[in-house]
Amino acid sequence: MAEDAIKRKNDLLTLRVHNKENLKSCGYRLICHVMEEYEKERDMLKAYVNEILHSIFFLGIIYSDRITPGEFMSAARAESLRQEFPEPFDKYKSHPPKRTPFSILLDMMVRKHHTEDKVMEELRSLLEKLKFPHPLKKAGVKTQNWFTLESTVICVCSRDHLPSKTYFGASLTCCTKEARTIMIHNSCIYTWHKHVSYVVMSYKVGGKSDSDMPKLKFPKSITCQAYLRNWNTNTYDKVEPCLNCQRMFSLPGNNEKSYPIGNCAETECLSKLLSDDQITEKSVIIDNFDVSDFNKLKEQAKQELKSDLAIFCNQMFCHIGYP
Repeated sequence: MAEDAIKRKNDLLTLRVHNKENLKSCGYRLICHVMEEYEKERDMLKAYVNEILHSIFFLGIIYSDRITPGEFMSAARAESLRQEFPEPFDKYKSHPPKRTPFSILLDMMVRKHHTEDKVMEELRSLLEKLKFPHPLKKAGVKTQNWFTLESTVICVCSRDHLPSKTYFGASLTCCTKEARTIMIHNSCIYTWHKHVSYVVMSYKVGGKSDSDMPKLKFPKSITCQAYLRNWNTNTYDKVEPCLNCQRMFSLPGNNEKSYPIGNCAETECLSKLLSDDQITEKSVIIDNFDVSDFNKLKEQAKQELKSDLAIFCNQMFCHIGYP
């Protein structure tokens, strides 16, 4: 029994080391890629680079085996980046990012390639080049869970009155459950459209029954399709919305599985649509909407976010001044 306990302890230690190195290598590869793109369009991409560096550094520091910016790359490379992009280095310990690195990367690709087919094609090509490990549990190994920065699911939506305009969303790729919770709360408060935030907060922090949950009803002119990456074939396969997404956004489907909030990409995708298109925003119906309840949920989410950040604050010996 003692030998089994020692083996389990050693296996977990090996896993922690493996996952930390995995996260570092993924961060480094992604940083190298965005810097290559930045050299082609400096003025247009500087804001993206600032944001993606901030997001990577933050996810590293709140990981249980903390990774500092200098651990993602050589000291010389880190200092060179700091000279040109001081903001991410100054704020990663005091300001949580508003998006995950993959979400920002996806926006960069949409800006460059525009159409759904081209974005999907280029995204597959890039992921093959970056060679991120598969961010899922390895079959037959209960303790194996490779950490990565890749979103496993992306979603695309559009509307009939402007079919050439598409909106992309990504699942919240975070290295821990705690990090995902922080990003969900932060997104609800500061990033996502208020209608989407209200529905998500009701599910995430409201503790309501299914019958009392607010729901978004989109017009039938809206199409919304999620894709799950198949690593064996390097393709994106269509997937139906999970039960939670069917309930929250009144999306058609027969999927009876409910995935945790943040594991799906419909949330970000539909939020972008509502934020950009006033016609759709005005035509959306919200069941059981209550302004006072919305404000109460938002305040509750803020308190939970502050509480979560305070925990990491104690770990890092720094002052969290946000929100």
